[in-house]
Amino acid sequence: MKGGVTLKILERVGEVGIELAELFDAILEAGYGASFSKIQYTRNKRLAERECSRASAQETARLHQRYATLLYKLKRDGLLQESQRGEGRFLALTRKGVKALLRLRKRSALPSSRHYTKEQGKALTIVSFDVPEKERQKRDWLRSALLHLGLTMVQKRVWIGTTKIPQQFLKDLRQLRLIEYVEIFSVSKTGSLK
Repeated sequence: MKGGVTLKILERVGEVGIELAELFDAILEAGYGASFSKIQYTRNKRLAERECSRASAQETARLHQRYATLLYKLKRDGLLQESQRGEGRFLALTRKGVKALLRLRKRSALPSSRHYTKEQGKALTIVSFDVPEKERQKRDWLRSALLHLGLTMVQKRVWIGTTKIPQQFLKDLRQLRLIEYVEIFSVSKTGSLK
């Protein structure tokens, strides 16, 4: 590779020059009569700040690339179109994009957790669930609904109360495809449970 050795030498000299400048900077910042450990601390602090800003710039570039890739895929799939008015560029939904938006809204819409009627029962009801992390919004909705029904959290995934579970709640669990993650028990004779 032509110029490879020259490149390595120039990079190393540049690094040494930067390190020397940082050392002088640390000496000046630490102040007259500062100990070696104080100067070293100041230099390390500056190095950490520079590394943090470099990492932040890399993270910003990575997020920008993800955004650009996502926009490209949405345009490629015909969900977005780009138009130009004057000197500005604008994005707009296509007909296919509007249909996709409505479909996604309908799929992700959660029922209100407050529309269930509370009915006091005689049996003790235990609700246990293990909803996966990828369904976090549904899991949060489930907790909210159980709280509204008057159940009390024993553990994050175990709720208990004397409320009858409404049929609409069970229908909503089926519609949200959560029924496989939820177990509901009814205990009519408590025995040692109080």
